[in-house]
Amino acid sequence: MVDITFPTSTSPGLRASEGAGRLINCYAEPIGEGGRGIAVRHRSPGLTNFGTTARTGCRGFIEVAGTLYAAFSGQLEKFSSSGGASTNVGTLNGTKKGFFAQNNAATPDKVFVDPDGNIYTFTAGATTSGFDADLPSANSVCSIDGYLVFTIGDGRCFATDLNATTVNALSFGKAEAKPDGLTRGVVWSNRLFLCGPKTIELWTDQGLTPFPFARSEVIQRGLAGPYCISGFEDSFSKGLFWVADDNTVVQLNGYTPVKISPPDLDGLIELVTDKTELEMCCYISRGHAFIELSSTTWTWVYNLNNQKWHERKKYLGTRSRITNSYYAFSQWLCGDTETGNVQTITRAAALEITSPLVCEVWSAPVEKFPARVRVASAWFDFAVGVGEASGTDPIATDPTIEISWSDDGGQTFSTPRQRKLGRQSRGLTRIRVNQCGTSGSQGRIWRVTMSDPVHFGLIKGEMSAELRAS
Repeated sequence: MVDITFPTSTSPGLRASEGAGRLINCYAEPIGEGGRGIAVRHRSPGLTNFGTTARTGCRGFIEVAGTLYAAFSGQLEKFSSSGGASTNVGTLNGTKKGFFAQNNAATPDKVFVDPDGNIYTFTAGATTSGFDADLPSANSVCSIDGYLVFTIGDGRCFATDLNATTVNALSFGKAEAKPDGLTRGVVWSNRLFLCGPKTIELWTDQGLTPFPFARSEVIQRGLAGPYCISGFEDSFSKGLFWVADDNTVVQLNGYTPVKISPPDLDGLIELVTDKTELEMCCYISRGHAFIELSSTTWTWVYNLNNQKWHERKKYLGTRSRITNSYYAFSQWLCGDTETGNVQTITRAAALEITSPLVCEVWSAPVEKFPARVRVASAWFDFAVGVGEASGTDPIATDPTIEISWSDDGGQTFSTPRQRKLGRQSRGLTRIRVNQCGTSGSQGRIWRVTMSDPVHFGLIKGEMSAELRAS
């Protein structure tokens, strides 16, 4: 018997025969000491509906005093904590994703800015275009210590008066470690991070006038695009992660950016010519903190708990449905690339609304180069008896997995063999496939797929192997 090695981190390679397996819509969770393997692959959290709108193009969220405001193409909507149908607040020109902020006033001033310079203040019942005339065209906004802070493309950063919307024309600083301008401002660990294409400057509140902040540090690594940074958000607060100017994903350690992306992901980022297409967001499920990075054609997810990556794809698509994640009302919410609705990210769901969330695991190539291997049978160690008697029949009551293999380096796969995982509590089920032919010179890649909406728990696999002449 030879082990079938299933990955704990996705590694597709430039070609599958060069890779070490893939995890799609599932992630590896370590098993405790004495378990049946080193890890079990669990399904990524699914989506359920929180609220509905008649809008398109989710642009961001903010929750203020129990009301969730959601920006869409051309409009601002709001929800109560119970979700349901949205209520229109007013016009919000533009289509690009943007940034919300509020100050610490008794009735907070609220503002929305997008990279095109569209800027709005709003109340629970109306939106107002424009801001103080002393503020130049801004491309992002954040808040710290009661100030609303705006970044300008030419490298300046303006702050309002304390807990107000008035701006002193002289209340600005300039990020000038390098003449690269500013793309985005964020706040982490009570520091203002002013992000440009080549550097990131850290500024702190020094109580100065008219501009209260002063520069303290400079990070010699820039931000690839305005939506390429995450991890600082309220109720996540795990640190700073961003797509850097060298086409890598980095995590801030002290004042040092540490590369966390594998070469496969670096290559994908490099191929995205317009970095404004890249979006990074975050969420937590089952105690796992996830950083999700998407382009228009792919999504990779980083699991902070074990420092491993997996891929995420919507049904019949190539990238995740999740966009603009936000924590409100004790749950992680998000926009939806398929609809204008607001969804909840939850491990309680094994679907994305009504669409399957298809788990797919590719093994590393099993080979004995240059010999070929005859495979009489293969066994797969799953959590079984996972059918749900009260679920949809038969996909939940009597769930099925599919097992196939490739002997040409992942270019084509065999006709899938279907096997039952067992009805509820039938724990004696065994997953086995027989008469599996002879592998090619590139070894054999096994693929396990499951779309049925029940628990997915793949631990390991083995196959009988008889060497053949090369």
